[in-house]
Amino acid sequence: MPSTALNHHYRDKRWEDLADQRGIEALLNCYCRDIATPAGELQVAPIGKGQSWPQALRVKLATGNASALLIQLPELAGELLLAVAGDSLAGNYRFQSAPFFKSSPRGWQLLDLARLARVLLQNLARRSGQPFNAELYQQILGSGEVMRRILCYSQVPAVWGQGLTGYRWSEQALSFGHRYHPAPKAREGFSEEDTLQYSPEMGAGFALYYFAVQQRDLRCRGLDAEDLETLAAPPGLEVPAGFMALPVHPWQARYLMRQAFVLESIRSGRIQPLGQGGSIFYPTASVRTLYQPGNPFFYKFSTHVRLTNCVRKNAYYELESAVVLSQVLREHLEPMLADYPGFRLMYEPAYVTLDFTEAEDARRQSLMEGFGLILRNSLEPLLAPGVTPVLAASLFSEDRFDRCPVAEAVGTWARFADVSRRQAAVEWFDRYLELLMPPVLDALFTRGVVFEPHLQNVVIGLKDGYPAQVFVRDLEGTKLIVDLWTAPLPTEIDARARASIHYSADKGWQRIAYCLLINNLFQAVNYLALEDSDLEATLWRVWQTHLERFLDGSDSAWAHQVLGGLLRGESIPNKSNLITRLFKRADRDSEYVQVRNPLAALASETPAQNLRIASTETEDTAIGTDSTT
Repeated sequence: MPSTALNHHYRDKRWEDLADQRGIEALLNCYCRDIATPAGELQVAPIGKGQSWPQALRVKLATGNASALLIQLPELAGELLLAVAGDSLAGNYRFQSAPFFKSSPRGWQLLDLARLARVLLQNLARRSGQPFNAELYQQILGSGEVMRRILCYSQVPAVWGQGLTGYRWSEQALSFGHRYHPAPKAREGFSEEDTLQYSPEMGAGFALYYFAVQQRDLRCRGLDAEDLETLAAPPGLEVPAGFMALPVHPWQARYLMRQAFVLESIRSGRIQPLGQGGSIFYPTASVRTLYQPGNPFFYKFSTHVRLTNCVRKNAYYELESAVVLSQVLREHLEPMLADYPGFRLMYEPAYVTLDFTEAEDARRQSLMEGFGLILRNSLEPLLAPGVTPVLAASLFSEDRFDRCPVAEAVGTWARFADVSRRQAAVEWFDRYLELLMPPVLDALFTRGVVFEPHLQNVVIGLKDGYPAQVFVRDLEGTKLIVDLWTAPLPTEIDARARASIHYSADKGWQRIAYCLLINNLFQAVNYLALEDSDLEATLWRVWQTHLERFLDGSDSAWAHQVLGGLLRGESIPNKSNLITRLFKRADRDSEYVQVRNPLAALASETPAQNLRIASTETEDTAIGTDSTT
């Protein structure tokens, strides 16, 4: 298609409006949950309250099934106003209008994404005593641009299909990204062409790039001869004698060949670019992890691109920690997990990278991180017969066709089980909790293993629309609580990798509370209930029953302390992606704020919380894992 046609299609106003709308929703979701609600600056107002509200909004509220959401912006002496589909026990508002803004010198103004971002960031700058965060502002706008490209050019179909075909499309169907991140589709480092060529949401697939490296420079762990053969260069790419092939993401290959230390090694012949070739791999939702049907491994590459909070490189110590954790968990935790046959871990048993052992530390580290590849076991051998694996993040969302996949799954189950849609949703959620929650909590409270089961790390196996299996991945982000994990780690693991594995109990609970409860289950309930407040309350009572059941069988004092607190309505720690990006923090230094517990709201006991954003020393560049986004 000629570039002029591309540009014309790209400026299609339908897609611009939808991308703007979804960008606004993500930014407002963050601000409401992370800032306004904890600070007591948000309320859902009755329809007839505001006589001075904009006419368009008053008509919307009077004629539709909607409520008004008011957000106070005290530092600007202003407020935001928009229509929502009623209140939510978990603060998951479904927006039904664009936002209007009014400050003391001016009347109501309709805001697009750019103006909303400027207003909110100005308010936060004044509150925190920090300069306006122009970097975050550009990330928000950049995310909107990427969203528009996705909507215009994606080849992901409306119907995913069954089996592994359905799995591939589910990984590539996340058109709008994280619902609670200010810049869910920001891709710093990708050009427009890169976005089209390498983004999963485009339906992309591509061959790998290969370098020939001397065998003595290859550093690996967990690989046998058969595994190395899997990584071998494809036919047509000739590997010189005494060298081995090392695959790299093709975007990363271009990045590496712009680095001085790589160019020096290419000129000397120590590294030899072979080019791109071989069969097609498909990027999954994380962008840098690739899937190939039939391959025994997912390939998790380094790509020096910032996605959401982090630059997605495999830090040298994360290469070691991922493989070590896979080794010790398989040996010491797998026997416990045998009690949960529907729950499976996707281990990361090996890594391979380049290591010039004689180089000075900074160059050596850059090489290991730039070429680092983590191999994750495929889920294909783990699938039960007739099961279609689906990414949880895509299941609990809307796609660009305004289709809600979990609603379709519930409908399938309702027809199969011959029950009402409402009953099917309750049964669906009950089964999902049964598969996911007990093994995650058991691992935490009895063994001190902190998984990260957020929506992009969980794959749900569906059979007749009903959850049959769950798979948890990304062990590179898994941690061990030092006071509970008693099995020894391998003696050869270095101090930095060992330190990256260990966690305190408090941090462990924060991570689980955010990943399992807020990121995963809050969104699951939101899409299963679909604006039915009675059904939402019923689903939270199902969750309450599962918590009670787990505690009945647990003798962990820690479990009774924190889970008992949830049952009493205590608030839940939430990782604030907005505050993290506002202060340019690494993901590992994210701030947690307390959010409303749905069980407290059910009992009409919403605890008051207060949030103060403090000015602190922060990093200019946040580089970390892609563990909790």
